[in-house]
Amino acid sequence: MRLQDGDWAINLIPLRQGIGVEEFARFSSEVDQPICLGHDVVQGFDAYVVTRRDPGAPQIDIVEVMQLRSWDEWVNVRDNSPSMAPVMSAFPRMVDPNAVKTIFGKRIVRQ
Repeated sequence: MRLQDGDWAINLIPLRQGIGVEEFARFSSEVDQPICLGHDVVQGFDAYVVTRRDPGAPQIDIVEVMQLRSWDEWVNVRDNSPSMAPVMSAFPRMVDPNAVKTIFGKRIVRQ
């Protein structure tokens, strides 16, 4: 799927039982973001720790906001690039990949 300029992939991530947000935040800032941003397909990458939620809100611990040139190209890089090995080996230890939900959005720009 080719994303349009200004489209963002937003990953909603629940952590595995026993994994603290501090551990994931360290992984994100030291490993995940730098490696992902080293690929041209990743044009922007911010990650957020959820600090509180309303009652009844989904159990999401981390929100990643990635600006990607192409979703399909990103999936290919994510799944096949040897440079992604440190990310792809650590991520499943902290997160069940099947529990991650990705939504796509376009930034609303102030007029």
